[in-house]
This record gives sequence, C-alpha cells and structure tokens, in this order.
Amino acid sequence: KGGKGKGKGKGGGERGSKRGRDEGGAGEPSPKRGRGGAAEGAQKGSETTEAGTSYEPGCIVAVKDLAEGSDISSVKEKLNDAAGAGAVRFVEIVEGQPLAFVRFGTPAAATAALGASVEGVGSLSMLTGDDEKAYWDKISAAAPKSGKGGKGKGGKGGGKGKGDGKGGKGK
Repeated sequence: KGGKGKGKGKGGGERGSKRGRDEGGAGEPSPKRGRGGAAEGAQKGSETTEAGTSYEPGCIVAVKDLAEGSDISSVKEKLNDAAGAGAVRFVEIVEGQPLAFVRFGTPAAATAALGASVEGVGSLSMLTGDDEKAYWDKISAAAPKSGKGGKGKGGKGGGKGKGDGKGGKGK
C-alpha cells in the first residue's frame, strides 16, 4: 500500500501528474509545441537560397587581408572579444588565400564586430546581397542532406559468433 510504485495514491496532484482538467488536474492546458513559437520567430526577416535553405541576412563577415599565422581559434577568440562571448558560430579560412568568412549567431553580433577595432585579424566587411546568398548556397550544398546519414552496418551486431573459436573445455 505505501510503496514507492506508480499509481494512484497519496500525492496525486504532484508535479508530473498527467491528470487533465476534467480529472481535477491543472486548470490551464499546456501550450502545444510546434504552433508558432521560436520556429516562426526565426522566419521573420529571413531569406531563402536557391537550394531552399533559409538564412538570416547580415550574419556573415568577410575577413580580407587575414593576418599571417592566423588560425580558426585565434580569429574566433578575437572576434568573440569584440562582439561578445559566443557570438561567433563558425570560422572558415580559405586555403591559400588571406581570406576568412566568419558566421555570427545574430546580425547584431556581426555589426558589433564590424564596429569594434579588432587588431591582428584583417579588414572586416559584411557580406550582403548576391555575395551573401552565394555563400549560403555554398554552405547548404556542402551540408549533408536530411535523412539517415552514413552507411552504418545495418542489422544486428557482429559479435563473436559460435564456433571457430579457441574451443574452451577439453582437448
């Protein structure tokens, strides 16, 4: 009777209860996921590439005349210092050229980096218009398609199987 199992008993109205309004539960229904919310909010002001990828304009900054010896972590660190911790989402350094592309989480963070005097990186400029769209097209083309990724083994695991082993007992 007084066990720790599930079921009705003392404390039926505690947190985690699944009772509905008709059964004496909470008065207000909980909001459903997938209706409005963050997904719709992210679509405001977004644009779509030819590949169908939606993006928020104003998040990509080009770094021209990239300082010699710069690597991804040094560029990311300097720009995060300028725009705020965690502002930089991705850094791509173009091989063989003094050029990098930096993706920021928000247009405000990208603008903050442009407005700050960041030394030892290079000259910063915002990608806009067709240049920005072309960059997002390149990103979406390189991204893996949705669905099951990789080859995987499929089926059950290999295991050691029976037979063909050392044997065990006997001889």
